This record gives sequence, C-alpha cells and structure tokens, in this order.
Amino acid sequence: MRLVLILVTLVPAPASAQALVICNIGGPGSTKQARPVLEKFLRHVEKSGGLKQGSMRGEYHTTLKACQEYVKREKPLFAVFDLATYLSQREALKLRPLGCMGSPTGQRYHLLVREGSYKNLAALKGKLLISSHLGDMRFVSRVIFDGKIDAAKHFKIKATRRPLKGIRKVARNKADATLVDRMAYDHLGELKLPAKLVSIYRSVGLPGLTLAVVGAAKPDGPTVKKVTSALPKLCAGPGKSLCKTFQVTAFSRAKAATFNKLAKRYR
Repeated sequence: MRLVLILVTLVPAPASAQALVICNIGGPGSTKQARPVLEKFLRHVEKSGGLKQGSMRGEYHTTLKACQEYVKREKPLFAVFDLATYLSQREALKLRPLGCMGSPTGQRYHLLVREGSYKNLAALKGKLLISSHLGDMRFVSRVIFDGKIDAAKHFKIKATRRPLKGIRKVARNKADATLVDRMAYDHLGELKLPAKLVSIYRSVGLPGLTLAVVGAAKPDGPTVKKVTSALPKLCAGPGKSLCKTFQVTAFSRAKAATFNKLAKRYR
C-alpha cells in the first residue's frame, strides 16, 4: 500500500461542518469510487463521537498536492497520516498524535528476495530494489532500515505505484528485491508466483495510520475529547465491517513518547 493521509477539518459556524480528506498518495481508485465507503465511515465517526449526524463531509485524493490544497483551504483540526507523512509534516503542521488505526506496533516492512538468492542487506548492495514504498527515502533509510543503510545509495532504485508489480518482478528474476508492508506480506501465500519469496529483513513494529491534532488547537477541547473517546468504539458494532475493510480490528491511543522517538530517527 502507498502512503495514506486523512485530514479532518472543523469549519466554523454556520457551516460547522467537519471536512475529511483521505489522501492515498499514488493509491488506487478515484474520489468518486471512494465516496460510498467514505460516507459510511463519516457517519460512523459522528455517531461514535456524539457529533451531529450529517455534520461531516469528505473527499479521497491520491496526490499530496491535492491534499495540501485541501488543507490550505479548509484549515484542518485533525489529521490521520501514514507514518512517513506524519513524520515529514510533523513540524510544519504542529502535529500532536492522538491515536492509531490498529496496534501502535502493527505495521512492519519486509525486504523480499527470491529464496536462495541473497542472504542479507549487505549482499544487496548495488542491486535493483523495486517497490511502492520509495516515496520518502529518508523514511525508508532512517525508519524502516533503522539507519543501517542509506537506501538511495545502497540499492539501484525503481519506484512503482503497484505493490504487486514489485513482488512479481522479483519472482520472475527481473528485480533483486522488493520492499512490502505487512498487508502485502501476509497475503503472499495467496499469489501464484513462479518462485518463492522470503524476507531477509523485517522492520520493527511501527504505527500505521495515525490520528493527530493539527496546529494550535487545544488538546483538551470538547471536539478533541469527543473524537479521542470515540477511538475504542470505531471497530465495535456497525464499525466492525468498516474496520475489516481497513484490515484492522481496533483503534488504539497513541503514545507521544513513541512518536517523539520516531521523529528523532527520521531527522
């Protein structure tokens, strides 16, 4: 999966609408295709947080530029980012983490190679890495690989928007390695590949999508409290099927210390 970013905006009265934009950078689909699922999610967040029904509106975009334009126009109170985007925008948007989609350590990245081809990171120096997770090379090098290598210098890099393309290229011996997230790794067994792929590097457990307060908003304000209190409820009852769509079983509270440590690694 590519980078994902969700921004929630509170617009002053009389509109008092809460606008939400989902940015899946380089991701699949379109704004129109995503609208039905997004509408269900908005109604569920409203109900779970005790917000006025029908008060939230939103859009889905696949480019950071479109998201940035939306943020500039709507001035968001909340944002939900993938970790790489959270870290890159943390200071500019004055972000404070509130919660995570799934476990705070539920995301992992795996470096896959053909079985019997390469044994470790050192053996891949100068080799071709193709992946859909190469949009932020600082994140790849300093967070995914924990500073062990400078990925842009260590590998020959080829980015793709399609995760399966990287997997199939490696299986067909047309690339040496591919970097995949937990979701892709967990579903490897479902693919009919001409060669077996194995993981020779696994990142530490990392947060996935992260809800944060943006800018100068008070962390103990009533709206922030309502949204924060709604997190444990979002995967319960009618939200269970929605969370299944996102492939998570729960939302969890974020620990500021965790994100501060990751921010230091990212710098």
